[in-house]
Amino acid sequence: MRAMTTTSAEKPTTTSSVLIGTLMACALSWLAGCTTSGPSAINPRNLAQSAVADTHLGWKPAPAHQLNYSLATSSGIARMEVRELPADLQTVTIELPGMRNVEGVQWRGGSGEHAMLFDGAEGADGVTLERQQRGYRLQLQGTALESIRSGGFLTVIDYYRN
Repeated sequence: MRAMTTTSAEKPTTTSSVLIGTLMACALSWLAGCTTSGPSAINPRNLAQSAVADTHLGWKPAPAHQLNYSLATSSGIARMEVRELPADLQTVTIELPGMRNVEGVQWRGGSGEHAMLFDGAEGADGVTLERQQRGYRLQLQGTALESIRSGGFLTVIDYYRN
């Protein structure tokens, strides 16, 4: 009788090992599909844009259900077009670097409605305008946010124009 020897290169494959490998590949692809099919984050670029040539609009990371923009202008009048905002959005923050003395924040909706959100002394319900080390920070929440949610134009006027 002869003894049979096998080397490591000659491992026999069985149906069960092929089946296990196939099942693992299917499970991994299913898990990968689950992680990519979650709700997409709000892209601030799709919700607002500069409305006049000398206004630069940028955006910054923000917590969930919030947007954070930066709005700068060379003329002292900054204007941004806001599209319809998601229903779960709770706060819009707009940094206004370079503005020295904001005298007004106005809103004009797409269907003609308008509102003075800040008149130089005080803001409407849900509007906060804070002086920063450099410029201002405008925050819209609650009633003010609901008034702009359908879209329109936001205009910020600085007293000191170039």
